[in-house]
Amino acid sequence: MNIKLTELEHRKGEPLPFQLTLDATELKNRHDEIRGISPVEAKGEAVQLGNLYYVKGDLKADVDFVCARCLTPFTHHAKVAFSETFAPEDDPILQEDEDSDILPLEGDEIKLDALLQEDFLLAMPTFPLCEEDCKGLCPSCGVNRNEVACSCKNERIDPRLAGLADLFKDSNK
Repeated sequence: MNIKLTELEHRKGEPLPFQLTLDATELKNRHDEIRGISPVEAKGEAVQLGNLYYVKGDLKADVDFVCARCLTPFTHHAKVAFSETFAPEDDPILQEDEDSDILPLEGDEIKLDALLQEDFLLAMPTFPLCEEDCKGLCPSCGVNRNEVACSCKNERIDPRLAGLADLFKDSNK
């Protein structure tokens, strides 16, 4: 979806609401951890204030992941807020501060699809967890430690410090 700058200029500071659906297949293909995704609904508004154009709103979708610790499939109800600022390419504000978050406008439209896809993908976890405190799988027996308590002893001792462990065993007697 594109928003025409002339349409924003005619509104004289009045926000222009918009709604669109992003291509879920393309988003899934661009993120390795996404296993499935519902259509991504975007709702927002665009407004021109002075020489700048502002676009803000929310993206919503249900995203299927596999937990990186316990390998359990789960669905994440994603809600991603976005806010972007644009200025004409020849605007001096773009030349003054190269590190600003103001994006240059190319042509007479604001192209939303690629921008919103990028915002959505950047908000997705690269290490998805089913729960913040997921215990994962036992490295010895492979049981899901969220469901069953395992009695394996997973004490790892650095081989370079193994001699110190023996020293402490003797002092405890």
